[in-house]
Amino acid sequence: MNTIDQYLQAATRDNTRRSYQAAVEHFETQFGGLLPTTSAEICRYLAHYATSLTFNTLKQRLSGLSAWHREQGFVDPTKAPMVKKVLKGIRELHPVREKQAKPLQLETLAHIVRSLDQREAMAIDRDDQPELLRCCRDRAFVLVGFWRGFRGDELCRMEVEHLVLAKGEGLQIYLRRSKTDRANRGEVYRLPALAQLCPVQALERYLDVAGLTGGPVFRSINRWGHLGKRALTAKNIVPLLRKNFIAAGVADAGHYSAHSLRRGFATWAGQSGWSLKALMEYVGWKDLNSAMRYMDSPVPFLPAVPTEVEPAPVQTLSTHELELHYSLQRYHKNSRDPVKLRQKIDRFCLKPLQAECIDEVDHRYRLTLRVADDVELDERVDGLLASLYHMAQDHQCMIEITLTEPVSGRYWD
Repeated sequence: MNTIDQYLQAATRDNTRRSYQAAVEHFETQFGGLLPTTSAEICRYLAHYATSLTFNTLKQRLSGLSAWHREQGFVDPTKAPMVKKVLKGIRELHPVREKQAKPLQLETLAHIVRSLDQREAMAIDRDDQPELLRCCRDRAFVLVGFWRGFRGDELCRMEVEHLVLAKGEGLQIYLRRSKTDRANRGEVYRLPALAQLCPVQALERYLDVAGLTGGPVFRSINRWGHLGKRALTAKNIVPLLRKNFIAAGVADAGHYSAHSLRRGFATWAGQSGWSLKALMEYVGWKDLNSAMRYMDSPVPFLPAVPTEVEPAPVQTLSTHELELHYSLQRYHKNSRDPVKLRQKIDRFCLKPLQAECIDEVDHRYRLTLRVADDVELDERVDGLLASLYHMAQDHQCMIEITLTEPVSGRYWD
C-alpha cells in the first residue's frame, strides 16, 4: 500500500469502513441492485426492507451507499427528496422502540467483581495461569469501563505506554482518538482510585500478571494463556461480558452489552447528584440529546456503596425550601420549539429533585433540598442552574432564571 492509500484509509474509522462495505454488499448481493444506482431504485430498496430491517439499520445502509457514490464521483441518489419522504413514511408506519443496552447497576457490578475475585483465588490454588490472566483482564475491563464511562472501542484503544498509574491516587489514560474526537487531537481521561471496586487497582493487578510493557492493554487470551498481539475488537466484547455475567449468575445476562457499562455509570452519576454539565464533560458527550438517552433509565440504582461496607456516620441535614421561576425566549424564529425544551427541563432537571409546580402558566416551582451545609447548597444550586442554561443554549433559546429561598431571603440567578 502506498503512502496516499494509507492516509486515505486512516481518514475513515475501521468500524465506519466496515459498515459502509456491509451496506454496499447488502445492496448488491441481497437486494440484487446495481451501482451506481438511482433515487427510484433506492426508494424501492427501502420499501423492500422496511419491515425486516430497523429504521436505524436502513439509515446506516443509506450512509454506506451515499459514501460509495461520493467516493466514486457519482451524484448521490440518497439525498433526493423522494428518498427522504419514503424514510419519513417508513418511520411513521413502522415505529419501533429503540433498543438500548440494559444499564449495569452498581450492586450487579459488585456481584460480578466478587465472582471474578473468587475465580481468581481458585485459579491460583490450581496454578491455572490462563484462568488467572482472564479473571484479571476481565475485572479491569469491567471496572475501567464502568467508572470511566468508556465506549467499547475506547477500551479497546487503550495502550500501555499511554497510561500513567499513580498507586493509590489515580490513573491517566491518553487515547489518540475516539468517536467524539473528530480532529484526532487525542485526549487525556482521568480516573480516581476508589476504596471499593477500584478500577486503578484492578488495572494495576492485570498489567502485573500479564507482564505488559507496551501495546494494547486489553487483548485476546488463548487456551494456553498466551496474550494476543492485537487489541480486542468490538465483536469480542459482548461474549467477554456475557461469559462473566453468566458465571456470576446475573439474571438476563443476554441483555447486557458494552454500552451497559456506560449507561450504568451515567445513571448512577445522575442519581448521585451530578449535574448534567459535569456528567457530559466527564463522559465526553457533545450532544445533549445523547446524554439524555443514557440517563433515562427506569431501573433505579441501589445504594452506591456495596452492602457489606460499614455505613458512614449519620450526618445532620438541613432542609431548604426554594422557589424557582424561569422564562424562555428564542434566539431567532428558526430556534427549536420552547415547548419541547420545557418538557425536557421538567423531565430531566426538575423531576429528579421532586419539584412541585405551583404555577403552570408562569413556570414557577417549589423544590426541597436537604444538604449538610451552605457550601453543599450552593453546589447543588450551581449544578441545577448550569444544567438549565446548558439545555437552553443547546435549543438556541435564552433563559432567565430566579431561584429564591423565601425564609432566608437568599437569591440565585
